Amino acid sequence: MPLHFKQLENYCDSLDRTGDIQVILKAHYKHGFALSVSDGTIGHTVTDDENRPFFFRTVEMALDELANIPYLSDQIVVDRKSWS
Repeated sequence: MPLHFKQLENYCDSLDRTGDIQVILKAHYKHGFALSVSDGTIGHTVTDDENRPFFFRTVEMALDELANIPYLSDQIVVDRKSWS
């Protein structure tokens, strides 16, 4: 189920969540890092305003942008399956 980036903070701060939200950055050589999140049960692809995957150019940009969102896990997974 897609989740718009603008809704991410409200999703993480929701009473429906059962624990910290896990961030998954899916590495793509040409596009950067696509953002996904999981609450341990359900995974969500995070999308932009045009329902395309939300990409960060670098991991540092992702860390800066996600730093102030509550209830994100301290550990971030980088999935490199699509790197090549």
